[in-house]
Amino acid sequence: MSSTSSKVFFLIFIMLSSLTLATIINVALNFRTFSKEVAIDKANSIAESVRDGLTAHMVNGTMDKRELFLENMIKHQDVQNLHLFRSKNVIKLFGDGSNQEQIYSELEAKVVNTAQSSFLLKETSDSAIITIVIPYIATKYSNPNCLTCHTNAKEGDVLGVISMDVEIAYIRANSIMIIFKILLISIVFLIIAMFLAKHFIKPYIKLFDDLEEGISKAYRGDFSHYVETNLSDEAGKVASRLNELSEIFRFKKTIELDDNKEIIYNRLAHILMDNFNIKNFVFMEIDSNKQTREVVYTSREKDNLPEDMFGSQANDCRAYRTDGDVLSTEFYQICSTCFKEGCEFLCIPFNINEDYSIVLHIRSNSVTEIEKIKYIEPIIKNYFELAQPILESKYLMNILKEKSLKDGLTGLYNRRYLENLIENTDRQYVVLMIDIDLFKSVNDTYGHDIGDKVIIGLSKFLQNSIKGSDVAIRYGGEEFIVIFYGISIDNAFKIADELRDSFSKIYFETGEENIRKTISIGMATFNADSTVPMQVIKYADRALYQAKNTGRNKVVIFKNNMDNE
Repeated sequence: MSSTSSKVFFLIFIMLSSLTLATIINVALNFRTFSKEVAIDKANSIAESVRDGLTAHMVNGTMDKRELFLENMIKHQDVQNLHLFRSKNVIKLFGDGSNQEQIYSELEAKVVNTAQSSFLLKETSDSAIITIVIPYIATKYSNPNCLTCHTNAKEGDVLGVISMDVEIAYIRANSIMIIFKILLISIVFLIIAMFLAKHFIKPYIKLFDDLEEGISKAYRGDFSHYVETNLSDEAGKVASRLNELSEIFRFKKTIELDDNKEIIYNRLAHILMDNFNIKNFVFMEIDSNKQTREVVYTSREKDNLPEDMFGSQANDCRAYRTDGDVLSTEFYQICSTCFKEGCEFLCIPFNINEDYSIVLHIRSNSVTEIEKIKYIEPIIKNYFELAQPILESKYLMNILKEKSLKDGLTGLYNRRYLENLIENTDRQYVVLMIDIDLFKSVNDTYGHDIGDKVIIGLSKFLQNSIKGSDVAIRYGGEEFIVIFYGISIDNAFKIADELRDSFSKIYFETGEENIRKTISIGMATFNADSTVPMQVIKYADRALYQAKNTGRNKVVIFKNNMDNE
């Protein structure tokens, strides 16, 4: 058990024990007071009865029978040592009375002098007796009038006292039994209370300890702590939110060390599927400069998605154009690009920077599911917003990397890119090594500006002529390389010859005249000619050399004897 739990249960035990003890002490004191009050009330009642009885004996002239009367009072009223004492005025008027009607104690003498009732409690382990002394006061307002018989007394004089001992041990015994019952009930209640406290309070204490541990770790930069609790009330919601924050910060800490944005996309997809149970979604990347929209991640087969989502223009995306959420349930066919009969969708845009945006597109056949996802959208946004600065840095790194792999003049990939490309592929491809014929004469005759114009013109021509995964590269100077994937050497030769012929028909303005240039092309095939990538480049270069040495403006396929030459 944790220190907090021990402290809480100890405090509960102390509080309940203190309450029990205070209750018992209060009951005991009240019973003691009650016992005295009961005895005094009983004594007053007996005193009134004795006075009335003696008055009746006096009126009837039977005062000599009063001893029997007093003995019966002692017998039937359950009192001890009941006796009377006459004051001096009564003795003067009626005589001394019997021997039992004398003062026995200082308490009786005190009552005679003060005219006030008094009592004395005597307790032992076996008994509890209260001695009560009550005065008889002369008054003309009694019935009969005291002053009628006691002619030598005046209003308020003490005519005598009655003294008796009353046993209250039975009340004390009953009090002890009641206190014992209260103690027993209190112990049972204490045990039940401790059990209930353990059952109901312990989960909150455990939650508090977990929260404290999680916050302490988070303060040190460790967000790995997960708070486990079965509570479903507000306390459980607090734990759930802390776990969400921990998960978010763990996510952030993880993606900060990822190499590229594609890995981050995969992590975001993992969060959507595992944390939020979203199974059908798409990430669309939008380039504001190029005004293009590209699907960069999809959790399902593309066949389940509208064709318009792929390769469309940026402004075709309503979420990007309006910079706001697009919910299909708001209006029929609210976005024609994402619309598909029988499907509902939610599109959420996220700005990475001025140049790039991401749109999260979520689909479902159920309106209820889309509404649930809309409800948890703020949590989903937390992940994307947390990923925003990291994604931005990855975008910038991609741009820098792209620039380092591209030729500044033409925008084509450079030799560095080529080396990375051919070293990381094992597919069959055909290499075209292309060179502008007699290019030096252009620079010498028209200047380097026109020479650059020809190079740029050839690069654009190649970019516009190739398709799919084929790549055009500026190898250096006026030399270019084109790589055709998954094509035979014969088909590649036909395409290369068409390129050669088409380029020879292009005119370039020089300011003085329009000129045309031709190109020579050498070809070699990876796997067929060599399984070493750079060797294939050299073979294509040998074929190009052969083309230029045999008249230029032609396409030559590498042969083994060229390597020997």
